[in-house]
Amino acid sequence: MKKTLSKIKAFTLSEMIVALGIIAVIAALTIPSVVYNVNNRANSALLKKAVVKLNEVVELSLSESRFQPYPKCYYYRKNPGVRDFSQCKELYAFMKENLRTTKICDSNGVSEGCIPQYKGKDTVYKENNPPPPDDATQDEKDKYQDDLEGATEGCTGWSYDNLTSKPAIVTSDGITLIPYTNDFSEFPIFAVDVNGKKAPNRFGYDVFFLQLYGGDGEIPSFDTANDCEYIEKGGYTTQEMMNFTKERFE
Repeated sequence: MKKTLSKIKAFTLSEMIVALGIIAVIAALTIPSVVYNVNNRANSALLKKAVVKLNEVVELSLSESRFQPYPKCYYYRKNPGVRDFSQCKELYAFMKENLRTTKICDSNGVSEGCIPQYKGKDTVYKENNPPPPDDATQDEKDKYQDDLEGATEGCTGWSYDNLTSKPAIVTSDGITLIPYTNDFSEFPIFAVDVNGKKAPNRFGYDVFFLQLYGGDGEIPSFDTANDCEYIEKGGYTTQEMMNFTKERFE
């Protein structure tokens, strides 16, 4: 008996184009999410690394007699309203000397090339809360202005204008530290850009806040900031990034 070969059916060109189109659509929908999650995991790891590095330097300061029994630069952990900033300026100088750095900008981080121009707390508030339209009542306009002042009151160190002239420390790990006050003499808070000048340079994405806590004889240590934190739309708080889990960002 003569054997015959079965015909092998191939995809037509139009079917291939349709299949590739479907793959392209799926890729367009999923790749940004995958990249976003990868970035979040990386930034979470860098933020935790920054905390470890900063706390190591604070612990190193214990070898200095001037800081015995520990540096007097902290918010009281049990009650952040209680504080001791008497040695914050000295501690900041010690940190600059003992952190592994690649660049220190003591007067103006933007013009000296340490940091980009960040958005201030006032700028972000306006973006997240657009002002009333021109035809709004005067009462509505006054309320908006009152809310704006209330949201940014007491946190002028993170205003847009002040962020144009901040000092900054760039570490050898590529992390940038920006103090709340220029000499750290009060309010021991850092804005931490975990990947330096690399984009996006946005609060809640790759820029977060850390402050020193202590009291009751404990060595001061950096942790998530309670004071003056703000995030840009779609970003995450420092606490959320520190408590990162894969599921949190998917």
